[in-house]
Parts: sequence; C-alpha cells; structure tokens
Amino acid sequence: MTTKHRPQDRYKAVWLIFFMLGLGTLLPWNFFMTATMYFRSRLGPPQNNSDVLTEENRDLLTATSSPPLKPTFLDSIFNNVMTICAMLPLLVFTCLNSFLHQRIPQALRILGSLVAILLMFAVTAVLVKVNLDPMTFFTLTMVKIVIINSFGAILQGSLFGLAGLLPASYTVPIMSGQGLAGTFAAVAMICAIASGSELEQSAFGYFITACGVIVISISCYLVLPSLKFYQYYQQVKIEALGEQETKMDLIRRGILRRSCKFDTSALSHTSSWVVLLSSIYFWGETEAQKGEGTCPSSQKQGTQELGGTSVGGENSANSGEGGMSNPNAHERPSIIAILKQIWVLALSVCFVFTITIGIFPSVTAEVQSTIAGTSDWKKYFIPVSCFVTFNVFDWAGRSLTTVYMWPKKDTRWQLPALVVARIVFVPLLMLCNVHPRKNLPVVFNHDAWFIIFMIFFAFSNGYLASLCMCFGPKKVSPSEAETAGTIMAFFLSLGLALGALLSFLLRAIV
Repeated sequence: MTTKHRPQDRYKAVWLIFFMLGLGTLLPWNFFMTATMYFRSRLGPPQNNSDVLTEENRDLLTATSSPPLKPTFLDSIFNNVMTICAMLPLLVFTCLNSFLHQRIPQALRILGSLVAILLMFAVTAVLVKVNLDPMTFFTLTMVKIVIINSFGAILQGSLFGLAGLLPASYTVPIMSGQGLAGTFAAVAMICAIASGSELEQSAFGYFITACGVIVISISCYLVLPSLKFYQYYQQVKIEALGEQETKMDLIRRGILRRSCKFDTSALSHTSSWVVLLSSIYFWGETEAQKGEGTCPSSQKQGTQELGGTSVGGENSANSGEGGMSNPNAHERPSIIAILKQIWVLALSVCFVFTITIGIFPSVTAEVQSTIAGTSDWKKYFIPVSCFVTFNVFDWAGRSLTTVYMWPKKDTRWQLPALVVARIVFVPLLMLCNVHPRKNLPVVFNHDAWFIIFMIFFAFSNGYLASLCMCFGPKKVSPSEAETAGTIMAFFLSLGLALGALLSFLLRAIV
C-alpha cells in the first residue's frame, strides 16, 4: 500500500473519535476527584436523620453546640491514601501495558478497560443512595480507586499506542480531550457551588455524567474500525510487521546475510530498571543470549538482491524515521532500541508532569485572595483562578499543537530546554500568597500575579506535553510506533507519580 492511496479522514471522523476517547479517559476520574468533599463527608460522625430543622431548633443548636468536631481518622488520611491508591496502580499498569499490548488484543484492552471503569462509576453512583458505616465506605472507595486507575492506565497507554500508528497530529485530539475533561470538571464544581446543591446531589450528578461519557466513548471506539482512514494505517502496521518477519525468515534460512547482532555492551549505558524491563520484552532466545556478538563493519554494509529488490543491512537507528527496523531484530520490538531513540522525549514528558503535579494543586490550591474581603470572590477564588484557569489554558496549549508545532520533531535541544525552563514556575507560585506558610515570604501578594503565573504555567504544560507525546512514536519505524506510544504513556504516568511525591516536599518548604 503506497502513500498516494491513503484515504482522507472524511469529516475529521477519526480525529473526533480520538478526541472523544481522550475525553472519556480522564473526565470520569476528574469528576471522581471533584467529589472529594462528598467522600470525606461520608467518613465523618453520624449525622442527624432529620432533614428539616425548625427555626427555633436551629437557633438552639447554634447557641448550645460544641465547637466543630475534629476530622475523624479516616477523614484525615483520605487524601493521602487516595493519592497512593491512584498513583501506584497508574504507574504499575502503564508499565505492564508496555508489553501486554503485544499479547492482549487492542480491542480487549480498550473496550475491557472502558467497561470496567463504567461498572465502577455505576456502583459509585448507586452507593450515593446507600447508607454504609465509614470504614466500609472508606474501604470500598479505595478499592474502586485502585480498579479505576488500573484500567485507566491500560486504557491511556493503549490509546497513545494506537494513536502512534497514525500521523503525529492524531495524538493531539487525545491530549486535547484530556485537557477539556479537566475544564468540564472545574466548571461543574463552580456550578455546584453557585447552585448551593447538597454534596450528595452534586456527587450523584458527577457520577452519572461520567457513566454517560464512558458509554459515548465505547460507541465511538466501536465505530472506529469501520473508517477507511483508520483501516489504512492498521494495514500499514500489518505490512511493516509482515516485511520484518519475512526478513527474519530469510535470515534463519541463510538466504539473507546477517547484519549487526545485539550489542550487549549497550546495557552498560542503561539504568538498571530499564534492563529489568528489557528482560520482559526479550521473550524467547535472543541473538545476544546466543553469544554471537556484533558483526564486522563489512557485513553491516552487505546487501543481496532478491527478486529485484535490494535488502540492506541498515541498523534501526538509520531506519527509524520511515523505513523498517533492523531486519535481524527480534520479532517483538526491543524496548532498549526504542528507548535509545525516544529517551529525550520520554524524559521530557516525565519532567513536564513532575513539575506540574509537584506544585498543582498541593500549593496552588492554598493561595488566598488579598482583594476579596467579604465578597463572593473569596468563595470562587480558588475554583476560578486555580482550577478553571489551569484547565482552560492547559487545554488551549494542547489544542494549539493541532495547527502549530514548534520546536520541530528533529530538533535536539530546543524542546528539552523549554521543558527544563518550566522549573521557574515552582518558586514563582510558592512565593504567592499561600497560607498557611512557615518559611518563605510572600513576594507576589496581589491576585493578578497568581492568575498570570497560572496562565503561563498551564499553557506551557499542555503545549509541551502534547508535543512530546506527538513526536515520540514518530521517532521510530511504523512497526515500533505502538510500543513507543505505550512507553511515552508510561513516562507520563511516571511524571505524575514523581510529581505527587514532590508535592509533599514543596508544600513543606512553603
């Protein structure tokens, strides 16, 4: 199949489906976190069963009530335990998905994950109407968080791997959809505050909405295989794998001379955990295990004519952009070889989210307004200036890559330099009016400073992360693109986990 026969994405149907799948990946979890106050309210002391208080009783209760009760033990540990139950499964299952995608069909991974998350949110919605004792409710909630994030990790990694098979611009709708998910959740929180809804009513609305979005996502994915544009790139992958297997077969039969063997010395330049991951990928007996070493340079350049087609002995580094991967490579993509091509982008996306989660929302959500006084702005300051501002401009940054990408894919230092430069936001936001604080002074006191910093902080997060995720799978050959996409998703999740750990340190410094 040649490029000139590539069909068009009519009505941007594939792009819109990937956007919806991106939205469905994060919107449910964002709504779950938005309902944190509901979950914590279920962990407090038993409430009075009476729904209505007379004016006299309310006055009497106000006059005679004791000081507000301190948070219960379960309430006080809820956020920390939720973070652990969310981040550990996310990291572990994103890593596992890096090789599970080669053994478990794509449809089963994506549809199975969506259905599992749908069931968890349906159960969560039902439990809103069921009375449970605090310990049982706490345990069930944490189990659901583990399950949601485990399947969410598989879903996210599989989607980025799937998008890696298509042009780079088709990773953008996933990132953009995820950004819009945060915006929806933040706006929903403000609407709940403005309407004065009860926590249970708001939470029930969040969970039912999440179920609806997941059902739509499942419907969109079921339509995807019938679209010719999508079928074309699936066929490109199949043909790439078929050509690679043909070359391997010729090598085994001695018709095609071997080129470079696996160079075991490369392992000495790789961190120990990557070596551990590589052992998972090299199922079966590799050439390195046979001790065949590397070939002389003369053999690297050798070619033979087979049926009028020249089959060269190029290594994977030379064929990574558009050709096939090394014909003597193992049938299953080598994580070491792929990481050597995308490690800069992988570390970049990891660093982007480490900085972002390290400071948002652990520090930014505790900034207090200096101009609100007794006005309603005090009530809306954090929802608007922190959450809505971040999510809107993060989404804008992600969406910009749809029409404009700079730096380009092949630049060496511009993109990593911009990623590292984001570290400047850490001191800027820590020096805003964060309270309580013990160590640092307040330098940027006015609300306007905080909002300006949040705009650039959020926009750079969305834009740079989207660039990294778009470029990663395009650094390797088509047959390795899906694996590259799942590796990039792993490093994204690693950044989230490292950022969660960093947040405790940064908050303590303030």
